[in-house]
Amino acid sequence: MARTATASVFDAVTGQDGAVAKLRALATSPAHAYLFVGPSGCGKETAARAFAAVRLQGDEDASARTADLVMRGIHVDVHELEREGASIDVEQAREEIVKLADRTAVEGSTRVIIVHEFHLLADVARSALLKTIEEPDGSTIIVMLADEVPDNFATISSRSVRVNFGPISDELVTQTLVAEGVDAGVAGEVARVAAGDLDRARVLVGDPKLSDRMGLFTSIPQKLDGSLSTAVALVGDINGAIEDALEPYKAKQAQELATLEERAKLLGERGSGRRATTDRHKRELRRFRTDELRSGLRALSMVYRDAMSGLSDAAAPHEVIGYADAVSAIRRASHALSRNVNERLLLEDLLMSLPSVRRS
Repeated sequence: MARTATASVFDAVTGQDGAVAKLRALATSPAHAYLFVGPSGCGKETAARAFAAVRLQGDEDASARTADLVMRGIHVDVHELEREGASIDVEQAREEIVKLADRTAVEGSTRVIIVHEFHLLADVARSALLKTIEEPDGSTIIVMLADEVPDNFATISSRSVRVNFGPISDELVTQTLVAEGVDAGVAGEVARVAAGDLDRARVLVGDPKLSDRMGLFTSIPQKLDGSLSTAVALVGDINGAIEDALEPYKAKQAQELATLEERAKLLGERGSGRRATTDRHKRELRRFRTDELRSGLRALSMVYRDAMSGLSDAAAPHEVIGYADAVSAIRRASHALSRNVNERLLLEDLLMSLPSVRRS
């Protein structure tokens, strides 16, 4: 009888063959600092956990206890740092990276620290981390995840092994969803909204209000009249739609908690990891909300792009400039969502600044 191939932790990483190949080559590397760079939703978080699992257990076996705990984000020797405010400040960096890097591992000989959104590290915090990255404890590995590497990160970047991740194409997201049994039409629509985030796409396929939500954003330019009352009302509609959109995520998280506790009962594990999982769920909901808003803003931006491309040669210059400025304003608002901003005020100010678009 043929032996069944063992599932690899890297199987969970989709569309990043080059990055995975490099990570496999780095499995026995003496390096202690790694910089994973790629757009949001490209899979670098999953790859970081997979790499951590390999470094802790010495192989890629996804069925092993260590790999299972690491991939679920609850292994005692893998700490994942999530920013608490607009940036990763110096206090958080010292507590969750510098001090933790000096401690010995609990179960084995290696500890891994995964730092999410490293590109949002505060300037003072960056200086505080230099010594830890240059002269770490021999048993600590630091994996820094960044959407991009700002120029002022050159010192840290030069002391780290960089692994690049590309965006996952809409076509690959669609193909993956179809292979998982999703209708091709639904898969295509979801892929466009998910913008390369496969995990998010898998949740969106169960969202019956996706089309309505995107329709809400694309209808906004026709409803704008320059009044504050209209902008406030539209933002209220957006917030209501976003809250509805979180329901599939909450259902998925509730199922994960139920599975976690059932596993603990069956295997007699000490502690189900509920607290760590609940904390992670809160971070996920915050991120999913931001992703939903960005998807909506992207759809809104396309309305102005289409309107601009549809203008005749005789169109007034101010109309062309107005649409172009609208696209730029939407892009700035989308980027601002990565900071700890007041979303309602941000959206109200944005809608007050946007021109109306004539119904064709």
